Amino acid sequence: MEKPPRIGATSYTLLLVLLVYLALVALFAFKTPPWQNPDEPAHYNYVAYLATEGKLPVLQMGDYDGAYLERLKAEKFPPALSIDPVRYEFHQPPLYYLLAAPVYWLSGGSLLALRLFSAVLGAGVVLLIFLCARTVLPGSPHIALGAAAFTAFLPMHIAVMASVNNDALAELIVAAAMLALLRWQTTFTNEDPADGSLGSARRLLLATGLLIGVGFLTKATAYILLPIALIVVAAGIVWRTQARPLTARAQFTQYALLIAPALLLGLPWWIRNSLLYGNGDFLGLAWHDVVVTGQPTAAAWIADNGWSAYWVRAWTFTSKSFWGVFGWLGVFMDARIYTALFVLSLMAAVGALLRCRRWAKGDKKRWLQFPSSPWMALLLLWLGAFAAYAWYNVGFIQHQGRYLFPALPTWSLLAAAGWWAVLEKRSGIAAAAILLAGAAIHVLAGMTTGGVDRWTLLLYGAAAIGLLLYTLLSPQINRVLTGIGGARWASHEPLRPILYLCLFLALIALDIAIPFLYIIPQLHA
Repeated sequence: MEKPPRIGATSYTLLLVLLVYLALVALFAFKTPPWQNPDEPAHYNYVAYLATEGKLPVLQMGDYDGAYLERLKAEKFPPALSIDPVRYEFHQPPLYYLLAAPVYWLSGGSLLALRLFSAVLGAGVVLLIFLCARTVLPGSPHIALGAAAFTAFLPMHIAVMASVNNDALAELIVAAAMLALLRWQTTFTNEDPADGSLGSARRLLLATGLLIGVGFLTKATAYILLPIALIVVAAGIVWRTQARPLTARAQFTQYALLIAPALLLGLPWWIRNSLLYGNGDFLGLAWHDVVVTGQPTAAAWIADNGWSAYWVRAWTFTSKSFWGVFGWLGVFMDARIYTALFVLSLMAAVGALLRCRRWAKGDKKRWLQFPSSPWMALLLLWLGAFAAYAWYNVGFIQHQGRYLFPALPTWSLLAAAGWWAVLEKRSGIAAAAILLAGAAIHVLAGMTTGGVDRWTLLLYGAAAIGLLLYTLLSPQINRVLTGIGGARWASHEPLRPILYLCLFLALIALDIAIPFLYIIPQLHA
């Protein structure tokens, strides 16, 4: 009788990451005051309408009252003011709200229960990002665990997953579709997709198409999946044809498996919206812009403040809100925390770029293989999320970092790989040099403007000196740690994984502190 396979350290660590995530997201869900998440009342009212009326809502004039909403936010949503008039999300695709309706029934409309429903969906996002990273880098479980941990412990992502909105399901579907697409890439080049058989590559492509169709019924942010998948499939077919030609029928089958289920699932929703809102408005977005009046438009903001101020705002607010700006995007952390997080971002970027450079330098033919590699799909996801973010900001001022979260499979893998790579000697020295250069630029800029922020200078300098000391002293420290750990650590460099772990422990500590230091003091009535 065969013994069941052993559960390894990677699986146990992943389970621990998921458990810590669930504890943190529950903390945010419990401690964030009611309705103090972006658009949460409107999303809640969609669920409530569907659960009580038994039919899909229709967005109508009057569903957005900007003055009343601003009063609610200014008075911190007092119980005496009803949230019932806040209904401007009624144009959204229905899947998240359909899934949330049973939770509404069973809990008697509990806001906390619906927040925890989103939190559970977020756990699925963490797991799927781990699986995506394992597919891309199968020999690096520590990078996959780091990618999962980055998603799980990113403060803003926790806040989003601890609120009532359809982002959680949209991210889950995007990550699932990317996993199927990544596995299709690795399978398609090694399998013979004969016309008469349905191999694993075809099943993966069919799953991708179905997930894209489900995304059509969830949120507009998931629509980037279709062009990404089409480009990836086209590149895969071209690459494979060079080695083993495919018949026209076989190529058509690949596209049909991807496109047909997606369009079939999305078509009823598009027809319904086109008939309801008219003028071919199959997403209801044009009608939404008519109903939701009074939002600051990009054109008006630039006219009042200028292009220079626009780009400064776009950079500073997007970068800060990617890491964490809470409530209705009005609760900021201490400026020193954002500086420290920017230093971590810079370290990850340097590490990731140097790793890419070594990857390309090791074999120049790898660039030729790039169109058929999983990195191509991840790059397209990253570009697609940026394109959607940019397009939204053409019309309105919405520099929100959470709009880049559909690309978390890419962000998380780059962050984890970058942090691991920057703890190598050459990468550490390069990152330290860049940080010291940043400190020098900050001093020069401060001399020009008449002031130097000492904390910024301290954090840049401390990170640079720490990296330099690490590269110089790590051999001696590793020998000491190996002596303590014995044979288990004899073939490893124990200091590197310890420091790698410390980065994520620091994020966990920040996540625990945020509700008590920022959310509760600033948002409780």
